[in-house]
Amino acid sequence: MSKIAIISDIHGNLPALDAVLDDISSKNVNTIYCLGDLVGYYCFFDKVVQKINELKIQTVLGNHDYAMINNFGVIERSKTCTNILRWQLKNASSSTISFLKNLPTHLDISHSKYSIKLVHAGLKDNLDEYLFDVSDSYFENHHFNQDVLVSGHTHLPSYKKFYSGKIWLNPGSVGQPRDGNNKASYLIIDEELNTEFVRVSYNYDIVIKAMEQCAFENYISEVLKTGKKL
Repeated sequence: MSKIAIISDIHGNLPALDAVLDDISSKNVNTIYCLGDLVGYYCFFDKVVQKINELKIQTVLGNHDYAMINNFGVIERSKTCTNILRWQLKNASSSTISFLKNLPTHLDISHSKYSIKLVHAGLKDNLDEYLFDVSDSYFENHHFNQDVLVSGHTHLPSYKKFYSGKIWLNPGSVGQPRDGNNKASYLIIDEELNTEFVRVSYNYDIVIKAMEQCAFENYISEVLKTGKKL
């Protein structure tokens, strides 16, 4: 049975990404897709981008990715995010910048007999719309004709199925979970649209120590212990 895996919001957390990729390799998954935000927050961002690139994982642009390459690292609502992204921009390799510049804002894919739209955030704003819930009217207002919408950005695993048969999904975050579970989160979808939310343990102390060595304040990485919002 054909399966796809969807990952999102890695945010420079290489140990979490490695753990998730190892887990996916044991699940007979055919293809991996990523909903963006490869950069931001944590210091292994260059290696995260390199790995996604090397594995040829189709990826959409996230708001942190966009801010790095188009807005000098500025995220206006967050001084913390801006400071981190400016540091990352200063230390980014040319291949990282090039990769991010070539990311699309959405992907329309087919899986078995179903059509799926992948975005980082939402239909109104692919990059920076927070979807905590979705309604039939939301789909109607945005002329959504596919079978499944998969969005990231909130870092919260989500599932909702509608009377029409349409489905909305959020795989949660690989690199910075915010649902009170500190394990990295990702999603598997089989060819009948059965879904499995998977949680994977990893060594977050590696990230915490590396962030200390880069002189970032502890509160940025301490949330990896709790799985709560920064």
